Amino acid sequence: MPRALLILAALAFSLGMVTPADAVTPNGRLQIIHLNVGQGDAAVIISPLGQVVMIDDGQSSLITAQIQALGVTHVDHHFASHYHADHIKYFSTIFAPGGVSLDYGWDRAGSYNTVTYTNYVNTLGSRRRTIVKNQVITLDSLSAHPVTITCVDLAGAGTGTSDENALSLVLKVSYGEFDEVFGGDLQGSSPDVESIVGPEVGPVEVYKVHHHGSATSSWPSWLTATQPRIGLISVGSNSYGHPRAEALGNLHAAGVKTYWTQGGSGVAPDPFWDKVSNGQVVISATWEPGGVDTVRGTAFADTFTNSGSAPPDTTPPQVAVVSPDGGETWKAGSTHLISWSATDDVGVTSVDLAYSTDGGATFPNAIATGIANSGSHAWQVPNTPTADGRVRVTAHDAMGNAGADSSHADWTIDRWLITASAGAGGAIVPSGPVPVVEGANQHFSIAAADGYQVGALTVDGSPVAPDTSYTFTNVLADHSLDAAFLDVVSPAVAVVAPNGGEVWDEGSAQTIRWSASDNAGVDSVTVEYSVSGPTGPWQLVACGLAGADSVAWTVPAQPTDSALVRVTAWDHDLNTGSDVSDALFHIGIPGAGVGEDGPAALALARPRPNPSRGSTTLRFSLPRAGVVRLEILDLLGRRLWQLEAELESGFHEWRWDGRRAGGGPTGSGLYFVRLVTPWGNRTERLVWLR
Repeated sequence: MPRALLILAALAFSLGMVTPADAVTPNGRLQIIHLNVGQGDAAVIISPLGQVVMIDDGQSSLITAQIQALGVTHVDHHFASHYHADHIKYFSTIFAPGGVSLDYGWDRAGSYNTVTYTNYVNTLGSRRRTIVKNQVITLDSLSAHPVTITCVDLAGAGTGTSDENALSLVLKVSYGEFDEVFGGDLQGSSPDVESIVGPEVGPVEVYKVHHHGSATSSWPSWLTATQPRIGLISVGSNSYGHPRAEALGNLHAAGVKTYWTQGGSGVAPDPFWDKVSNGQVVISATWEPGGVDTVRGTAFADTFTNSGSAPPDTTPPQVAVVSPDGGETWKAGSTHLISWSATDDVGVTSVDLAYSTDGGATFPNAIATGIANSGSHAWQVPNTPTADGRVRVTAHDAMGNAGADSSHADWTIDRWLITASAGAGGAIVPSGPVPVVEGANQHFSIAAADGYQVGALTVDGSPVAPDTSYTFTNVLADHSLDAAFLDVVSPAVAVVAPNGGEVWDEGSAQTIRWSASDNAGVDSVTVEYSVSGPTGPWQLVACGLAGADSVAWTVPAQPTDSALVRVTAWDHDLNTGSDVSDALFHIGIPGAGVGEDGPAALALARPRPNPSRGSTTLRFSLPRAGVVRLEILDLLGRRLWQLEAELESGFHEWRWDGRRAGGGPTGSGLYFVRLVTPWGNRTERLVWLR
């Protein structure tokens, strides 16, 4: 059978035998995802055929979203490097019942007196397994190129130490010619476990840097024995000063380039040696000798090769100029980034930059030579005005192969511009694009129209104090000046109906009407009502009404003699104007009356006679016995007369002779009769004649 078919058959058979990680994405390469968990360690390994392994879990909630994003729902093997919280705290969250499922969890079988350790052990339960020195866990076991995880050493490598960091597992992940070593928080002093374990590990391509780059880790003896080319530093904000200058110095001296999940709180990264992802760092590896592997992060994507024999490198780097690529306008004396992408099947060793002023016919002007392939270079544009500028980027690899690319179209060097613009309600003079000689001053006058004031000034997108003028001094860059003007006139509002004295039955369909105007236009109107006079509370009828002067209203079942309507209008600058009904209006019960047949209910009959002169009869019914009060109110809600008594349930009749509580006569007009009870209030209107 052809080799390709054998591999496909093995792949299909292996996928059928492996416990599935339901949603992870195998891609035929070994994927090692160093998660961004702040000051801690956590990594997810996805085998070429889709088995999933985790090494540590960190102590930050950052891990949960990343696990979900990777699609991890099942883990075949979990390894706890040691029992510190920054390595296993989130184990009990990830693998809690109902969470990610797990086959086996491996550790050194020790104990530790912390809540984190107790949660870890209780969550792991019967799935806990003890790993021993030289034990090998195999992934993709039926594949022609399986992945192995070897426990090279553990528990202090026989030193007898009780230091938890020094007890870390040392795991070597291998896929053909590719190897990465994980050593938790292993150290090179007190005791020096690194010197013992390094020769046991042997050469690797990638080293997960011990103890977040502490000063007691990554000693020369370890680096000499393991010879890594890539170092992964899992670090976050911390109080230990990690990563430390001592560790970075040892790594750089050994030729190790490092990639950090975060910037940490220690030494600053060296742009030539160190790159910070501020996110995950992902290793993607192949098994072939001399195969090209990648290390990727938020702001980088680099390559390196496996060990083993590889054919001579005859492939030149691939280069693409990103900026300036044509059409840009850059100013003499200003500083701009020249940016590019350059990749190579083995690796780019250096980059040269040059520029042309004749459309790319020649590139006699060197910008920089022999610089690192950082992807960008800050360039102070020379005082050589041209409309035919081009930049060329040349990349070199270790074998002397070179590849180049230049700007794909011409770009320009010219003067600065200040762009001034004014919003509605005012003007800027001068306005529009205003050319300015470098280093000169430019004055602008800002004037508001009637009914407006200067509301905001924005210079280069940032607000400054509003004023009627602004001056740019010593202009050395393009600028913008934007003025916004604020409408300071409030809308005028007048309630038309109900405006006082109306009697609207509850449940009836009515129309609330008003007038509203504004110098810049009414944006929206809100209508409210109160059943308790001007102090409210105010209840919403409608809001967001635009361009309307009336709204239909179904009168609520809230009988009252103290109803008001309030209309509030807004303009686009949130100025408000409002008006309230000039006087109280009445909400009554339609057809309310008191009969003498059947069970008594709470009701107030219309006064008899009505209109009345001399006296009127007030009839009402009560559902239960209690203290009640009968009142006469004027249109402003003022109480003129009242009678209070404790009455039995049933029908009652009182008379009023038109006199106020003080004995004086009541003038002609419209009044309200209100019945106040423990079970509610009822109101009727009364016209009184003298």
